[in-house]
Parts: sequence; C-alpha cells; structure tokens
Amino acid sequence: MDNKVNVVIGGEIITLKSNEQPDYLQRLARYADEKINDIKSKSVTASIDDHVRTLLIALNIADDYHKALEKYQRVDTLHKQLVGEMAKLQEENVRLSLEMKTVQSELSRTKQELDEFIKSFDAEDPPEAENILTLPNTKRKAAM
Repeated sequence: MDNKVNVVIGGEIITLKSNEQPDYLQRLARYADEKINDIKSKSVTASIDDHVRTLLIALNIADDYHKALEKYQRVDTLHKQLVGEMAKLQEENVRLSLEMKTVQSELSRTKQELDEFIKSFDAEDPPEAENILTLPNTKRKAAM
C-alpha cells in the first residue's frame, strides 16, 4: 500500500509516496529539514552555492548514519557477548543445582545414619556411673 504524505524540507512542500507509515516519513523529513537548517545557520556556509551546501548536508546525514551504525554494532557485539555469558551462567546453574541435589541427598543420608546411631546408643543400657562426689568419702571410710 502506497502512502502519500506532504512534508516540508528546506522550506519546500514535497509530496512523498512510500510504503512507509506517514508519521515515519514526517520524522525523516523533520530530520532532513533540521540538517538543512543546521548547515544554513553556519556562517562559513553562507557564501557557498546550493550544490555544495547540498553535498555538506548529505555528508552530515551520512556521518550521523555511520556513527549510529557503529553504535549499533557495538551494542550488537555486547549483546552477543552477554547472551554467551548468560548461556554459560545457565549451564553453571544447572550444574550447581545437580551438585546441590547430590549434597542434599548425602546430607539426608548422613542425618539418617546419625539418627540411627543416636537411637542405638539410647537403646543400650548406660554404664553404671559412680558419683564422683561420694567416691572419695567411700574410700576414706574404708581406710579408717
């Protein structure tokens, strides 16, 4: 579907016909108009002809495009690195989860063994313990 939209660029009304949305075409036109006004506002460009001015505008737009492309490439590279790191961390998480389950199983088994040991110890008759406080008196009486 072709969209027709009237835009103002460099003080001129231009009718654009495109498959793009009208608001997008308006944003493009505003951007181009801002670049034209920026170049026109510089005193150094006041004495140059329209052809050179147009080339400067095109060069400024190309500069913006390439700087944006470089930023995108840096962000894309960083994104790929982060995705790789995330995959490694997810693998580490799986490994640690398995290790934790193993440790929990060992802990449960050790706790069960300890409980069984305590039950067996409690089940035995405790050895007869002598009262330390009466022991010396007993020996003293015997020696008398």
